[in-house]
Amino acid sequence: MAGMGDKGNQSRRRIVETARALFHAKGYTSTSMDDIVREAGMTKGSLYHYFTGKEALGTAVVEHMIAEQCAAPQGAGPRDPIRGVVAMFRRAERELADRRCKGGCLFGNLALEVSDLHDGLRRTIEAAFARWERQVAHALESGKRDGYFTPSLQSKAMAHCIVALLEGGILLSKVQRNTRPLKSCTGMVERLLEGFRTRKSPLTPLCQRGVRGIGRRR
Repeated sequence: MAGMGDKGNQSRRRIVETARALFHAKGYTSTSMDDIVREAGMTKGSLYHYFTGKEALGTAVVEHMIAEQCAAPQGAGPRDPIRGVVAMFRRAERELADRRCKGGCLFGNLALEVSDLHDGLRRTIEAAFARWERQVAHALESGKRDGYFTPSLQSKAMAHCIVALLEGGILLSKVQRNTRPLKSCTGMVERLLEGFRTRKSPLTPLCQRGVRGIGRRR
């Protein structure tokens, strides 16, 4: 029985990962359930055994992405909040460059595409962004407690700004087919956070450690 359960989990995961790749490449609306069945090498009956429809599958894709994001390391070190944020932007830069700036961020793509059409899926994406912002805000708040930032830093508002800068930079890079917009956002978010660094911070500011030109380095 355990083997059957494992096989079922593998089949479900294959469907989710196939749908994720197709949504990223073609968009949610342009991807049909037949496309997913064909690409996954499964029958339509198998797909509908796990998912009642396309919106349920889209929700599973978003939830899978959230789980991945929460499991991934968020920075260069457990007590280095600015490096952690910059590392998040740098990862996005590398991923965009690897894809020649095509595809963009699937979270952002889905948000733009489905928010006015599928309210259930919109709410799932809203929750994903909210969870992401909470992660960033928690890291910033921990930085305040550890003496990296001044008390004037508003962690929740800054987290909102960071996510907006990242998503906006990715979108502009996708449209312009180069990573310069995102690299500019990387540099700006570092300088913004450095403005809240305390004089007694445990770390020397990054701009004094030979990484002033974030946007110009790969």
